[in-house]
Amino acid sequence: MSIKLIHQKGQSMVEFNLALPFLMPIMLVAIMLIVQWSFIYTAKSTLDAATITAVRAGTLHHGKAGEINKGLAAGMMPLFAHGTDISDTVEAVAKSRLAVALQSKLTILNPDQATFDQFKVRSRYTSGFINEIPNNTLMYRNPALKDVGSGRRLNIQDANLLQIEVRWCQKLIVPFANYVLKEIVTSAWYAPSTDQLACNVLGQATGDIYLSMVSQGLMRMQTPFRM
Repeated sequence: MSIKLIHQKGQSMVEFNLALPFLMPIMLVAIMLIVQWSFIYTAKSTLDAATITAVRAGTLHHGKAGEINKGLAAGMMPLFAHGTDISDTVEAVAKSRLAVALQSKLTILNPDQATFDQFKVRSRYTSGFINEIPNNTLMYRNPALKDVGSGRRLNIQDANLLQIEVRWCQKLIVPFANYVLKEIVTSAWYAPSTDQLACNVLGQATGDIYLSMVSQGLMRMQTPFRM
């Protein structure tokens, strides 16, 4: 009985050694996919936090897209920081701002143009008159709902909520794994979203591979919203 058992173990070892060369590529790609997924998870977590930073910057600066993008760049900077020296920080800031310019798209969901047209007032400042959605004394303003189109009815409190959406094209950098993901996101069977298609176009222009990520942020305005 023991001799037979030893023979079976030896046969299994020989079969495993024969199969190992065929399993190694699969195991290697699987490991790289796990590593790539960890990078994707880190990027998505950073994007979610950066979107909050971005929407807060917008609430403090009249909902200006430029200020929102500055906040987004500040929030995404950890992805590009690879040192603790001041020169490393300066380089990370520059890379983050460039990436935001090339790899992201900002959409202000609220207030949109229809909402702004319904709730804007003409305020007087020392520099002149400015159209804006008022942010002061909201509790004393008319709370009546107004039709802003598409079946939406909002009041002045709703109009003071700044909601943004950020599309981010995350560059895939892990060898082999990025090509596997590229075949997936560019496949007709995958039915890529509009955001992913935009990232695919970016990839064709730069020669890189990108994965689309989307994040939203919502916060009450701290300054009057202007367009």
